[in-house]
Amino acid sequence: MNANELADLLMDFDSGQVYNHATEIATMLRQQQAEYYSLLVNHDKLYAKVVEQQAEIAALKAELRLIDELVTGKAQNEQ
Repeated sequence: MNANELADLLMDFDSGQVYNHATEIATMLRQQQAEYYSLLVNHDKLYAKVVEQQAEIAALKAELRLIDELVTGKAQNEQ
């Protein structure tokens, strides 16, 4: 049973079939919850990686400005 079939089954609640599929429905809902949690954890990890990379980029830009200042003998904001 996929999510669309589950939704159809739940929409046709009066048919009484919901009770016949209760175990299957519960299993699907638990699987969906586990998948949601996994995606949420992965999102948090990826977001942390983006923040880390942004900090690295800022540090590299600062280092590049310093090197440029040493090579040219003047700060970029003076140009």
